[in-house]
Amino acid sequence: MTLQQKTLQRYRLLFPNQPLREVSACTGIQITRVFRLFNGKVMKVGELEAFERAINAKLSENPSYAKLTNIVEDASSLLTNEELSKLAEYIARKVSAKSFSRGYLKSTYESAIIA
Repeated sequence: MTLQQKTLQRYRLLFPNQPLREVSACTGIQITRVFRLFNGKVMKVGELEAFERAINAKLSENPSYAKLTNIVEDASSLLTNEELSKLAEYIARKVSAKSFSRGYLKSTYESAIIA
């Protein structure tokens, strides 16, 4: 997955039902260009930065996010490589478990609706 695809996917996760007009207003990118970007056109660096700013603004509304980023910055400068590796593995397991349980619950919910 490319950086552009990851960025657009993260944006859609944070703003799932936002119409193109609001995406355009939020990022400062013309609405026709936003449409093209979501349909696979190659993104310019300035457009990528605009999406990243919007994502970071949304994430920074959560005080826990700011706390986590500060702790990660401190950890990267203070902890050894081995300690950082263990910490990264722990976080990866937590994220994997959470995404697995969400996927399981979603598929269970969808099958209950179909039945």
